[in-house]
Amino acid sequence: MFAQLANIFTTILPILLYLLAGYLLGKRLPKALSRPLIRGITPVVWVILFVIGLESGEAFSSFASGIQVLQQAALYAVTISAVVFICILPLNRRSATAAEDSGGWRSLWYPLKECLIAFGLVMLGAFAYRLHWHEHTVGAVLLNISWWLYALLLLIGLDLAQVAISRSWLAPRVLQIPLRVILGSLLAGVLLSFITGERLAVSLALSSGFGWFSLSGALAGQQLGDIYGSVALLNDLMRELIGLMVVFTCGRNFASSSVGVCGATAMDTTLPFVRKACDYEYVPMAIISGLILTIAAPFFMLFFLSFAR
Repeated sequence: MFAQLANIFTTILPILLYLLAGYLLGKRLPKALSRPLIRGITPVVWVILFVIGLESGEAFSSFASGIQVLQQAALYAVTISAVVFICILPLNRRSATAAEDSGGWRSLWYPLKECLIAFGLVMLGAFAYRLHWHEHTVGAVLLNISWWLYALLLLIGLDLAQVAISRSWLAPRVLQIPLRVILGSLLAGVLLSFITGERLAVSLALSSGFGWFSLSGALAGQQLGDIYGSVALLNDLMRELIGLMVVFTCGRNFASSSVGVCGATAMDTTLPFVRKACDYEYVPMAIISGLILTIAAPFFMLFFLSFAR
């Protein structure tokens, strides 16, 4: 047991240090310098997606195996989103102000485009697997996912330092959202273990990425192998897509549940939709929920992964 805890600590420590270093750096750097660095999050995520696709190339080597990975990821994404939505149902209440027009289906194009780019980069990496770039010395260094993951965590910490949190944002009702998301995700993990026959620790690990696909795909791939990395990435990527659709269609009457389904993306990708569909009063809730889930994701994943190997 002691060895297990020591392994968890040594795995989590670099993640915590890079997040903390980014946060402290973000507090000291002037905005003129920090903003260009924060914009680097997107290209770093793109590289990580490509590398995950590259490392998962064998999983997509045939049409049948690729379909199997997609089916498993879809089952996880739909089940987790549904359980989380239900867990938060008691907290929903009608907004005191009328919700704004969400802008029509055209307003979905930008986030959908980003998700399509993510899928495309994974597929491009899977195709590049056949070129064997990663087997060369230079390729092995440049395509080392650990360094790109640490760079992402550093930039995420830098970005988190820009969030100014008010005391009113930490009301019990606001904090209940991320706690119920965590609880719902873990309950879904237990349910999925029974449905799929997967080991409980693996199912819980795949269910605790909370929508942070670039992180979950990298961690699952490192600890469990390329196929599980693909499932984790596609699961959380699909959860983001489901979150967008839920906010757009249910945000007016089920704002709290909609924010919860978005998971960690509630503080960035899906935040504009929360603002439009759920009213401004839910923006602090979305930011705090996304922030807590972003910090919690690597710790929950690594905890369960330590029992899954």
